[in-house]
Amino acid sequence: MMKKVQLSHTGIDVSCLCLGTLRFGTRKTYEESAKVMDMYLEAGGNFIDTANAYDQWCEQGKGGESEVTIGRWLRERGNRQDIFLATKVGFGYRDVPDGLAASTIISECESSLRRLGVDRIDLYYAHHDDPHTPLEETLRAFETLVNDGKIRFYGASNYLPWRLADADAICQRHRWAGYCCVEQRFSYLRPRSGGDFGPQCLIDDHLMSYCDARGKTMLAYTPLLRGAYVRSDRAIPSPYLGQDTDERIKALREVAQDLGKTPNQVVLAWMLHRQPPLIPVFSAGTAEHMRENLGALDVHLSAKHMEKLDLAGHCPNDEPV
Repeated sequence: MMKKVQLSHTGIDVSCLCLGTLRFGTRKTYEESAKVMDMYLEAGGNFIDTANAYDQWCEQGKGGESEVTIGRWLRERGNRQDIFLATKVGFGYRDVPDGLAASTIISECESSLRRLGVDRIDLYYAHHDDPHTPLEETLRAFETLVNDGKIRFYGASNYLPWRLADADAICQRHRWAGYCCVEQRFSYLRPRSGGDFGPQCLIDDHLMSYCDARGKTMLAYTPLLRGAYVRSDRAIPSPYLGQDTDERIKALREVAQDLGKTPNQVVLAWMLHRQPPLIPVFSAGTAEHMRENLGALDVHLSAKHMEKLDLAGHCPNDEPV
């Protein structure tokens, strides 16, 4: 069964793997989505991640489809009490403006509650930083939702470390709860210098040191690069094509072969072996893919395996002096 880890300082234990639901209700039908969620729950998972704007980026999507799909599943299964439910606000969709103005946060929380069919959201994320709205206004809105019982905790996604530090300072001054965790892009391959990820921010060494020092749990989205580690028809995204890419891929495949596992399973296991815990936000296109990804729970990486994976492509001359 899936082990649990504590989410930052919340006192709440969540699954070590979080289920992402970007394509639910668009590229995945309700039946396909429900099957994936059933498998995740049966494996001991309890942490489901969505967003109000999912999946407006799909050609047939308008936003809101994922929340509606999850809401139907919760209603039909009658299992709301078994799920730690996260959703997000910040990206514009339909007639909802982009950004984190207080009015948008408050009104979109009501919309998400309605689509999900729940009375309270467990974790409500700022989906991306909004430099045009004062941080204090954004944080006050989240704190208001906590006080009103609409959300339990709030987190940040796609934030730079210095903006998180500013947010923490504001919350400390007002004695607000603040962002309890951070969800950013992260995978085994390291991005090349200057790689462009658009509005997405990555987990990097600076964010790791900041979050570790303050006890903030980090969650990693797109950990499997949408199948690029295992599928010949999926190219490695160009921002990850750097000087150490080949060496990292070589190390990953050698460890996978040594263990009789797939590269996807090793990537997820590599993240799960990190201390403090880092939670991958993963998904699956099919039931077969879901079984493969859940197989990461049974992968044990020795100290030598971890050293091989960590040091692949490492150049001592790059260390500061």
